[in-house]
Amino acid sequence: MSLLGAFRERRPFPGQDPWVVVHEGSMLLVQSAGNSRRIVVKRFRDLDRMDRNVETVIWPPRGRSAQGQRLWAPELHHIEGRWYLYYSASDGRSASHRTFALVADDPLGPYRALGRLFDPSNDVWAIDLTVFSHDGRLYALWSGWEGPDDGFPQNLYVSPMANPWTISGERRCLSRPQHGWEMTVAPVNEGPEVVSDPASGRLFVLYAADASWTQAYKMGLLEWTGGDVADPGSWHKLPRPWFTGGGHGCVVTSAAGTHLVYHRKLSGDPGWADREIRSAPLGWDAEGYPVLRSPQGTEPSCAAVSGGSSHGLAPPGAHVGLEPLTA
Repeated sequence: MSLLGAFRERRPFPGQDPWVVVHEGSMLLVQSAGNSRRIVVKRFRDLDRMDRNVETVIWPPRGRSAQGQRLWAPELHHIEGRWYLYYSASDGRSASHRTFALVADDPLGPYRALGRLFDPSNDVWAIDLTVFSHDGRLYALWSGWEGPDDGFPQNLYVSPMANPWTISGERRCLSRPQHGWEMTVAPVNEGPEVVSDPASGRLFVLYAADASWTQAYKMGLLEWTGGDVADPGSWHKLPRPWFTGGGHGCVVTSAAGTHLVYHRKLSGDPGWADREIRSAPLGWDAEGYPVLRSPQGTEPSCAAVSGGSSHGLAPPGAHVGLEPLTA
């Protein structure tokens, strides 16, 4: 690498489970912080300058409540003029992890607690909840266990919502780890996000697979084939990983274009301490599938699978995204 390239190389930005939104000319990254005991928003100008941020603590739970420890994967959604923050938390015991919602009129708060989001028929371990709207109806999508003490596998579940803080129908399992690449270390499906091609309207779920505490973490893709989005039969899982070398991302569109923001693990040592947040330009191929591109926007680094044929999809074992992405 040249001396100039070394100076331009982006420094690692520590973080995990990134969720970024655009608000009033700034980008807002919501994160758990302080040993996962509080939620913060980091405000910055663009993805190349995440390290130049202003941090605001927006939720500091107090006491040893059911929502006071292990605050994970917060997401910020603007729904009907208000800001809703979804996160999972526990009382310190893994099996007690559940999902909670907050609401505010401004993304920086102050926030008010709305309580727990859950399916009363299946009140079990639940993390990484996201929400999406389809045909005028709101849905929740999250990662959870089948039973109260399962541990593994982690599956993806979907349910309709009566409002942004209430699940109104029994959950249905949208995806289970089924391919070898989803469970080389542990059978995990988590961190879902719904994305759609603005031109064709094709709908997808990006999700993280395998063990987040290893470099095996990667991303898969579910494709909506039509019908009820809460019906597992309306979705098709693509048989190979969509992205390797990182996971649990979000897609954000700003004046600089559309990007996937995700985290990757820096070392081969198991654990969560050495994760960094990265980004890569995201586009759509001629068939309406999401494609990651190089920073220069010329060559796709990975793509979807259509009709059983590969359109540049990362082959099993590849580590697309491990190379530095520089501006």
